[in-house]
Formats: sequence, C-alpha cells, structure tokens
Amino acid sequence: MRDITIFILNNLGIIFPIALLALLLPFILFKFYPHNHFIRSIKKIFQIIFTNWVNMVVILLITFAFSVINSIITANFTFGEAIFGSIYLVAGYGIMFWIGFITLIGVLDMTLFSITKQIPYIKHILVIEWLLISLPLFYWVVKYSEWIFLVAIIAFSIGQFLRQKYITKVLL
Repeated sequence: MRDITIFILNNLGIIFPIALLALLLPFILFKFYPHNHFIRSIKKIFQIIFTNWVNMVVILLITFAFSVINSIITANFTFGEAIFGSIYLVAGYGIMFWIGFITLIGVLDMTLFSITKQIPYIKHILVIEWLLISLPLFYWVVKYSEWIFLVAIIAFSIGQFLRQKYITKVLL
C-alpha cells in the first residue's frame, strides 16, 4: 500500500490527468453519441457515483462535530485544540478510511447499479452498500472501542438516505 501511495505521489502529474479523463470520458462521449445505449448507461452510473458527495459531506461533518464535542468533554481540550485535533483526526488520520470508502462505494455503485437501475430497487441497493461498507466499521467499534466508528456508521446511513433523492433524479 505504501509503494502504491509513493508511486501516485511521485507521478501525480501523469496520474491526475488520466484519472480526470477517465471520469469525464462518459460525458464527453455522450456529447458525440447521444443515442448510444451503452454510453448512456455508463453516464448514468457515473452520475450516480458522483452523488457520493452527499455521503462524504455528511460523514465528514458529523464525525468532525462528534470529535470536537468528544475532545472538549473527555480530554478537556480548549475549543481551538479540539478543532485542530478534530481536523487532524478526520482528515489526516482518517485518510485511509476516506481512500477505502471512496474506492469501495464507487466500485459498489458501479457493480450494483449495472445490474439494475430501476427506481423501486434504489433503497435495496443503498442498504446493501451500507451493510457491506459498515461491517468493517462495526468490527472496529468492537475491537478498538472507538465510538467515532459507530458515529461514522450512523452518518453513513443518514447520507445514504439523503442520497436516494439525488439518485432518483438521475434515473428519471
């Protein structure tokens, strides 16, 4: 994992444009081939994947707020120390969580929404995603007794609930 991270950081000038092109390619192709069913389907899947900003914002805000409150109450931090510590916790220490979360939710969206894009099944797909991604977090709650993982699970379920509306708009 460390080698991959070092490779990505050393070759960011090459990897970033390739990743950007890969993300934008379905939208570019759709401009030239608007009646192609395959390209339309891929474009919808990418639009669904882009709705994950809801999950990321909800999880980030709720875990940050919990971390600040928890730092003030249990560790007797000042407000400034709690803010700084929480930013470091959620963004710095949590970077492995964010990388895994974004990758896994993207792969699950691509896989599950490739099977069906029918509106009645959106809730089922989101629950399956929530269960598959939350299982390691449940394990970490039990193993490490860190309540922030439980807060992240609850925040993720709220994010999935809010995201359902945006996915429905994409599929209509």
